[in-house]
Amino acid sequence: MRGVSRLDDLRRVEQALVRISRISNGRVAARYRTQRAGVVLSRPAITILTELRESGPVRLSLLARLTDLEAPLISREVRELSGVGYVRRTADPTDGRAGIVELTPEGRSAIHSYREATDEIISETFAGWGENDLRDLSVLLDRVSEDFARSPDRVERGLHSAS
Repeated sequence: MRGVSRLDDLRRVEQALVRISRISNGRVAARYRTQRAGVVLSRPAITILTELRESGPVRLSLLARLTDLEAPLISREVRELSGVGYVRRTADPTDGRAGIVELTPEGRSAIHSYREATDEIISETFAGWGENDLRDLSVLLDRVSEDFARSPDRVERGLHSAS
């Protein structure tokens, strides 16, 4: 009897990753998390606010690179986020033609509420898992994430170093 091949295992991994991504990042899941958090945010807005929370004030061009979102989408989302008071746009002090975007206290509060709701959902999802299983999964997912970050297509686009 022939065992499962490496290619079969890789396909199962890919299928599981795609399924997890669809379930956790789909419209229904995003809507549920934002409703539970009590905020109205689009998926790109969540990405932008999260990045700004982690990176601090940045130029719009760098924000596009960091989030891997297209510049027109970044501009539109930042305009909308600015309109509701979640971000502030200012001129770059080193180059007045460039714009800097930063979180406002309201934006920080909104993404904090979203993060708390997400943490609660993740906690509920893995409620039946033991500490060792969670730790093992965390280590493996960190490894997967790093390997994907170093994938040739991301290196080519300048989104990660080849080292």
